[in-house]
Amino acid sequence: MPKKPWRRSPNCSRIISSRNSLPAKSTAARGELIMQGIGVSPGVAIGEVVVFSQEGLPISERSIDSVEIPREIARFEEALMKTRHQIAEIQHRVEAVLGTEHAKIFDAHLLVVDDRHFVEEVIRTLHEEQVNVERITRSVADRYIDQLSKLKDDYLRERAADIRDVTRRIVRNLAGEVIDRMDQIERPCIVVAHDFSPSDTAGMDRSIVHAFVADLGSPTSHTAIMARALEVPAVVGLHDISQNVFSGDTVLVDGAKGVVIIRPSSERLLHYARKAEDQKTILCELQTLKDKPSETIDGFYVPIAANIELPAELKSISRHGAKGIGLFRTEFLFLNEDHLPDEEEQLAVYCDVADYCTPDNVVIRTLDLGGDKFSSTVKIDAEINPFLGWRAIRFCLANPDFFKQQLRAILRAGADRNVSIMYPMISGAGEVKQANRILEECRRELAQEGVAYAKELRIGAMIEVPSAALTADQIAPYVDFFSIGTNDLIQYTLAVDRVNENVAHLYQPTHAAILKLIRTVVEAGHRHRIPTAVCGQMAASPDLVPLLIGLGVDELSISPPSVPMVKDVIRNLHYSECTELAEGALRTGSASEIRARCRELLAKRSPEILELIS
Repeated sequence: MPKKPWRRSPNCSRIISSRNSLPAKSTAARGELIMQGIGVSPGVAIGEVVVFSQEGLPISERSIDSVEIPREIARFEEALMKTRHQIAEIQHRVEAVLGTEHAKIFDAHLLVVDDRHFVEEVIRTLHEEQVNVERITRSVADRYIDQLSKLKDDYLRERAADIRDVTRRIVRNLAGEVIDRMDQIERPCIVVAHDFSPSDTAGMDRSIVHAFVADLGSPTSHTAIMARALEVPAVVGLHDISQNVFSGDTVLVDGAKGVVIIRPSSERLLHYARKAEDQKTILCELQTLKDKPSETIDGFYVPIAANIELPAELKSISRHGAKGIGLFRTEFLFLNEDHLPDEEEQLAVYCDVADYCTPDNVVIRTLDLGGDKFSSTVKIDAEINPFLGWRAIRFCLANPDFFKQQLRAILRAGADRNVSIMYPMISGAGEVKQANRILEECRRELAQEGVAYAKELRIGAMIEVPSAALTADQIAPYVDFFSIGTNDLIQYTLAVDRVNENVAHLYQPTHAAILKLIRTVVEAGHRHRIPTAVCGQMAASPDLVPLLIGLGVDELSISPPSVPMVKDVIRNLHYSECTELAEGALRTGSASEIRARCRELLAKRSPEILELIS
C-alpha cells in the first residue's frame, strides 16, 4: 500500500505548564527516552507535548477583619454557584458526546459543591481563623482529602480525587481565573499529566488532543474509559513521565503496546510517522468493510461481536460493523455509583443496550467484581490475592439475593429482546448448576408476579480458569455456549501477572498449553453442539485470528475499533490455511515458533495489517 509523506504536527500555541517549558537548545541536548506503561486505548500518535499541570494555585494567607467576613462568604457562595454551573455544563457536554453513563461521573462532583457539611465547615473556619476564604477552602478540603486518601475503600479514595478537582475549581473561581485549560489548547498536541480528572478529559477536543499520557491510571480508570470511548490513543501507569517530558518535546505514543518514546531519534520518528500515516490510510479503507460479512475466501463465516464496558460505546458498534455484543460488562453499574442499582435501574440499561443492537444478540455478563474491580457499595474484604479470591460468580453465589436482582433484570430485558446471559470465572460444572437453579427461582418468581420474562434464555459460561477448560465436557450440558476469556486463562495457566514487567515475557498466548486448552474447550462444545467464542485479547490480535479459526473457534468478540482489521484478515484467508496452521501449532512446542508461523501467514495474506501492528 503506498505511503503518504509525513507532515510534522504544528506546535501547540499555548503551553499549559510553564514550569515544564525549556529553551529549544536544552530540549535538543537531551536524548531519546523510551518508557513502558499500560496501553489502554490503541493507536499511534506523534506530536508535541503540552504538560497539563494540576498543581493548585499558590494561595497566600491574608488576615481579614470581622467586618470583611460577610463579603468573603458572598465571594465563596458566588464561586460555588459558578463551579456548579461549570460542572453542569461539562456534564451536559459529556452526555451529548459520550452518553449518560459517562456523564454520571460528575454527579459526585456536584455532590461536593452541594455538601452542606463542607460548606458549613468553610464558613465556620472562616469565622474562627479570619483569613481569606481561598485559604480556608483549600485547608478544609485538604483535611477531607487526607482522611479519605488513607482509607482502603477504592470508591472512597476516588472521592478524594473528586474533592481535589472541585476544590481546584472553587479556588480558581475565587481568583477569577478561567480554568477549562484543555479548551485553551488551540493546535494538535499530545497531553501529558500526572493524572487526569474526569473534568479534565471531558474538556478535551478529540480533533486537538491526539493522545494522552499519564503517570497514574489503570485499564479501568476514568482516563482509560474516556480514551476508549473517544478512540484516542492513551498510555497510563508510566509512574513519572510528567517529570521526564517537557512542553515542546516531540513524543510518540503507541497505545496498543503501551510505549511512549520521548524525543525520538529521526529514524524512529520516521518509522512511526509512516506507521501512523499507514494506519490512517488503512483504517479508512477498512471502514468500507463495515457492512460486509466476516467470512473467508472459501466461505467459512466467523461472526465478530463487540466487547463493551459502557452504553456510551454503543455507537462504535455500528460504526465499525460488529454483529451485536459478545461481552457486555456490567461492573460499571456498581463501580461509579454511591448506591446499589436496583432491578429497575439495571433493567433500563439492559433494555436500552438490547434495543440498540436489535436484531443482533447481546451477551450480558453477570457481575465480575473482585480482582482489580472493587465498589464501596459491594463489600468484598481485602485479600492477599484478590484475583484468586472471592470474586465474580463466587461472590454472586454466596449472595443470592443480590445476584437475583441482576438475574431478574436480565430475564425481564430478554422478554422481547435478543439477550443472553453469561457467568464469569466459572471453575466447574457445580457453579453453573447452582447459578442455573437461582435463575430458575427468578423465573418462577416473575411468573407468579405476572411479570413478562424470557422463557428461553441462552446461558453461557466464561472459560477463563484452567479447571473449567479441562472439564468443559462436564459443563457443556448445562449451558448453550462457551466464551473463552484468554486474558485470564493465559494468566492463570502460566502463573504470569500480565502487567508485571519482570515476568511479562512469559505471558505467551501461543504457549502449547494455551492452544491445547482452547482446542479442548472447542471440541467439548462441538460434541455437545454448542458454539465457542473467544472474547480476550487473542481474538483482537490479527496474527492470532487464523490460529483461533483453525482451532475451531466459532465466534470472536473484540473491542469495536478492532473489528475492521480482524474482518479484513478473515476475508483474505482460506479456511484450509487456518486448520493447517493450527494442526502444525499443536505439534510444535515452541511458543515463539508458533507466533512466527502466524505472522508468516499474516504477511502472506494481509501484509498491510502486519505492517500496521509491527
